[in-house]
Amino acid sequence: MSGFATATDSEFPNHITIATQHWPPYQQEVNGIQTGFSIHALRCVMAKMKQRYKVVFVPWGRAQNGVKTGQYDAFFAASQNEWRDEFAVLSNTFIEQKWKFYLHKDSTLSTDIDSLKASAVFGTRIHSNTDHWLHKNEFQKIRQFGSIEQLVKLLSNKRIDAIMENALLFEEEVLKAGYTMSDFKVIENMDYNLGVYFSKRLLKKHPQFLSTFNKSTSACVYAHD
Repeated sequence: MSGFATATDSEFPNHITIATQHWPPYQQEVNGIQTGFSIHALRCVMAKMKQRYKVVFVPWGRAQNGVKTGQYDAFFAASQNEWRDEFAVLSNTFIEQKWKFYLHKDSTLSTDIDSLKASAVFGTRIHSNTDHWLHKNEFQKIRQFGSIEQLVKLLSNKRIDAIMENALLFEEEVLKAGYTMSDFKVIENMDYNLGVYFSKRLLKKHPQFLSTFNKSTSACVYAHD
């Protein structure tokens, strides 16, 4: 996917490459067509800026490390963490994300957060910010897996005790897997909205780019009703 015109400000890059992961309903690519809430929000911002760009789909770890090594200019949709801040700068967060805890409906574990932190076995997606957050907040029993599909199956089969996950992502996979939300206990956690992480290399070369991008996000906010 590319924008339609070159940015008019000479301080802007001629073209940027933004890496992402397959992560419906936020972003996905099917038969060469890119869709999703994040894709549409990004397209809106770039159109306002008249910035040419391309989105490439790769594994999430490669997307982030590719920005760190200079292979890509940015990755999205992403929330803030300290490791990412070392080599990139997060834009305004203009894509809504809600993080919630999920347990099997038959779970007898206390839903008190401190109790979950000490006793629940959590499943997480490797390289995800939810995994980073659980470790940072000293949850004691964390097992990493490759996908949300695996996590939902494991929780449904009581192979893990809990998941802390993006609400839209979890709900999408539950429906896809043939379950219903009534199969799970849901505990509210926090809002942790998403933006685009731009390489510090890019921003050093084009210091006006991020402020212009941020100003352009106000008309392109995605919020789940």
